[in-house]
Amino acid sequence: MTEQFTNEMDADASISCSFSSSEEIQKHSMNVEKTTKKTKLVAFLVVLVGAIASGSFLYIGITNSKHDVEDNFERRASDMAKEIDGAWADYDSSALWIHESCRNWRTSNFTREDFEVLYNYLISGGLEFFAAEWVPNITHAERPAIEAEGKVGWAGVEGINFTGLVGQEPDPDHPGELMMAPRSKQDWYFPVVWGEPKSNIGAAAGYDLFSPPWERPSILKAVDTWSPALTGRFRLVQQTAEAGYSVVLYHPGTPLPDKFEARSRDMSTMVINIKSLLMRAARYQRVSQAAYLFDITLSSVDEEALPEFLSGIEIRVSDEKGDEKEVSVYQETDYASLQNSELYFERDLRIGGRVWKIVILPVGAAYDADYVVVVVCGVLIFLASVLLAIWMLHNMQRSIEMNRIITQAAAEASIVTNLFPPNVRKRMIEDAETKQKALRATKSKDGVRNRNTLPSSTIFRNTLTSEGVFGSKPIAELHPYTTVMVADLVGFTAWASVREPSQVFTLLELIFHHWDLIAARRRVYKVETVGDSYVAVAGLPSPRSDHASAMSRFAADCRAQMHKTCKALEKTLGPETGDIGARFGLHSGQCVAGVLRGERGRFQIFGDTINMAARMESTGVRDEIQLSAETAELLTSEGHEKWLVPRKDQVMVKGIGHMQTFFLNLKNDRTFSGETERTKDDIAMFSSSELNVECSKIQRLVDWNSEVLGNLLRSILARREGMQKDQNHSNLSPIPLTTKSEMVLDEVKDIITLPAFDANAMKKQVDPDSIQLDGEVWTQLSSLIAKIASMYRSNPFHSFEHASHVTMSVLKMLGRIVAPKEITVKNKSGNIDHNTIEAELHDHTFGVTSDPLTHFACAFSALIHDLDHQGIPNTVLVQESAPLALKYKNKSVAEQHSVSMAFALLMSPEYTKLRETICCDEEEFARFRSLVVNSVMATDIMDKELGCARKARWNKAFSIEQEQDRDEDQQVAINRKATIVIEHLIQASDISHTMQHWHVYAKWNERLFQEMYKAYKAGRLPKDPSEGWYKGELGFFDFYIIPLAKKLFTCGVFGVSSDEFLNYALTNRKEWEQKGQDMVQRYLKNYAEEFGDDQESACVVVGDR
Repeated sequence: MTEQFTNEMDADASISCSFSSSEEIQKHSMNVEKTTKKTKLVAFLVVLVGAIASGSFLYIGITNSKHDVEDNFERRASDMAKEIDGAWADYDSSALWIHESCRNWRTSNFTREDFEVLYNYLISGGLEFFAAEWVPNITHAERPAIEAEGKVGWAGVEGINFTGLVGQEPDPDHPGELMMAPRSKQDWYFPVVWGEPKSNIGAAAGYDLFSPPWERPSILKAVDTWSPALTGRFRLVQQTAEAGYSVVLYHPGTPLPDKFEARSRDMSTMVINIKSLLMRAARYQRVSQAAYLFDITLSSVDEEALPEFLSGIEIRVSDEKGDEKEVSVYQETDYASLQNSELYFERDLRIGGRVWKIVILPVGAAYDADYVVVVVCGVLIFLASVLLAIWMLHNMQRSIEMNRIITQAAAEASIVTNLFPPNVRKRMIEDAETKQKALRATKSKDGVRNRNTLPSSTIFRNTLTSEGVFGSKPIAELHPYTTVMVADLVGFTAWASVREPSQVFTLLELIFHHWDLIAARRRVYKVETVGDSYVAVAGLPSPRSDHASAMSRFAADCRAQMHKTCKALEKTLGPETGDIGARFGLHSGQCVAGVLRGERGRFQIFGDTINMAARMESTGVRDEIQLSAETAELLTSEGHEKWLVPRKDQVMVKGIGHMQTFFLNLKNDRTFSGETERTKDDIAMFSSSELNVECSKIQRLVDWNSEVLGNLLRSILARREGMQKDQNHSNLSPIPLTTKSEMVLDEVKDIITLPAFDANAMKKQVDPDSIQLDGEVWTQLSSLIAKIASMYRSNPFHSFEHASHVTMSVLKMLGRIVAPKEITVKNKSGNIDHNTIEAELHDHTFGVTSDPLTHFACAFSALIHDLDHQGIPNTVLVQESAPLALKYKNKSVAEQHSVSMAFALLMSPEYTKLRETICCDEEEFARFRSLVVNSVMATDIMDKELGCARKARWNKAFSIEQEQDRDEDQQVAINRKATIVIEHLIQASDISHTMQHWHVYAKWNERLFQEMYKAYKAGRLPKDPSEGWYKGELGFFDFYIIPLAKKLFTCGVFGVSSDEFLNYALTNRKEWEQKGQDMVQRYLKNYAEEFGDDQESACVVVGDR
């Protein structure tokens, strides 16, 4: 007993695992999705950080490189400026040396020859200058001696013809101008006494430097300040223009400490070529650069004066050490043009009483920043981040793939768990492992042997055994003690014929899902589902002694749960969902269970037990659980004889004969959950209001219609929001309910203008499910539908239930509206362009599919089209001269009355908020009313005048001649087609029962007969409807239903619904032709007792016909 209990618990755990695994899979998928988002975000952040780091590194590196270059250039340029300053110091020191050597020339033995020696010494050190001169300050008394010495000293020197002191004297021939001439008598002179090299002295021998006015400022400055003084720039006549500019340095010597106030009398001068100064400064430069000198003495005090170019050189170093270089000289350069350089250095140099500006610029690539390392490092940083992100994404993809494999394996394991019991799964796994080992054992040295390359004799021999085909013995066991249940839904096929496929599967999935939960709780094994049939077994895979009672409780729970589910789903799946029932059949005995291997192999049970359970179901009664005698005997042995209710009549079972069966009644069983015991899943799935089994059918229909119209209202509001259309409630005034003639029929239009396609509104339209209806609007909508339901009379056919059936058909047809199959528009990027598809769909359906208000109007029309119907045709109302017939001039009496009643209700003050939500302005209200009027009037199919008008409109809209008529405006033609399509939609929905499953047709056909027969018995119909009912239905099929179904196919709007309606119409017509007469007799028999008729005479009437 303990072992049995343990096996049962293992089986229960395995079944529970099969359900929890799906939840784990869903949870796992959600975690994978979250991880994927996080990983992508982190990867993006890594790339972003890498880009920022790379950019920062590049910015800092390039900036630092630029700063390094700038600092290096600044340092080198500063060195060059120091070299220029040093070169000037060399000239200044040399001039001082000359002065110190010559200043005692009057009293010492320093001679001209000594001066020559001094010159040679100075130039031996590399100092270059044009001339060095000794210029003493002499008086007129000393002039004769100086001239005498000069004639001796300059004698024989080539290029010098010394005759005495000379200077600049007034030109008598050119007043105001000066000329070279013997120097006139002066108090004192500054003549060139000695000079080297003599070849450069020339006419300057004995030249009084104080005579030219341009030399005097420099001499006087040197005398007054006792400091060196420079002249401005000039070009030497002895040199070519390529030599550049030169200056003269006047050096007064150094004052003695004890004679600081004594006036200097003598000067040494040097004629310096600026180029030579720069060349001297460039001796030790090791980098390519250019140096320029400008005299800014005047421009520093006069803004209009420009800097004067002195000289410039360009140094180009050709080796890394800087030993090999080339120096070239600039002849003339504009100072302003140099300031545009990215690297620029300048410094003022104050020498000889003048201000020089040193400008240094880079040359070539000497100071180009080396960005290669920086760029490479920055790119590597970014690439590293990208590679890291790629690695993360790749790792994520690998993880996703692994998770996918794991999820798939879990899903497959879940499927296997659901399909096969634990012991069978274990056996299958062992067989698979054995087969894999066998395959590996067949490997040859040259590779794996093809499993199909076996001798033909071997194949033939092996195919005669399971071991040869599948590699192991069959997986099958005999279970001697089991109880099998077969359940089948009653009314499901007819119900499904009027629903969308998704609704059909919703119902089956929810019913069978709850049965699965009950099976797990009751430890019953679900075998399979076939269509709307459910097969389960107790007693396997783990044996249990109470298999009969366990299966009985399971069947009772399934019956109770099914009723709950169907009642709750009626609000969403529509009328008659709560009317679906089920038959249950149970039988106990032995059965063979195992896996029938092959393609789509699954766990199955075989034997007489399953066959007998199926017969118990097929011969059972709706919503009853029928038990065989064997199962009843087992229940009795377990002490549950109170559960058994013997069936009054014996059941005829094929192959066996008559059998006594029993119905199951568990009302006295404490373990029966019924409708009072609920699982957590039940409570989560359904609200208390949905589970209220005492809710009336009419109330359920009201709730469903409220939900349907509420959803359509949400679509209207979503479209209105996409159009950004404000609701101007103040402009919506009450509209007259009829025209001036008080005839609703007069409002019928050949063409109703529907809105044009609005692409922007389609793009901006929100999801209708996200729209929350105002509480007041919802209350008014529910109240309106409840009042509409109350205004329907208790007619068998023209009732609120039938109006709801028509509404459901309208919704189904609107949902089946499709575009042509070839519409697959793609945009530039190759993706499907949904906006273009919506436009194409709008054109293909003539605008019907694009206007939510049209959908609402169609559903509303279906709901009110038989409002306050009296249960008799219009012809009877006309014959009776009823007030309604007189009011509406004997035309479409019931239909006009329905429209008037409905709008009188809708326009009442209590529905103002609802009315303003349906239509935001009078234009929309006018279109809404026109759609309702045309739709309801279209349901009057007996009025010949209206029928001929509709036929003419159809021919004009869809005939070949109309397609060739190009004179009519295209939009007008589209609106005409839309109008006629809407009318035929409501017509088809009104008689949709004739184009649905036979059971649906038979139900409503009988109700219509009952209504007509009741009117006949009440004396309001002159003729018994049974007399022409059979042939009348055939004619109705031939001349109205089938042609209407063909029209729906012709307009090409309703997709597969057109084929479905036509097929059902043809099938029902054929079946009515075969069964119609018998059905009419059954009708008469059913209602004979109700109206007190003679049943035999009633049958004769039909028989005689």
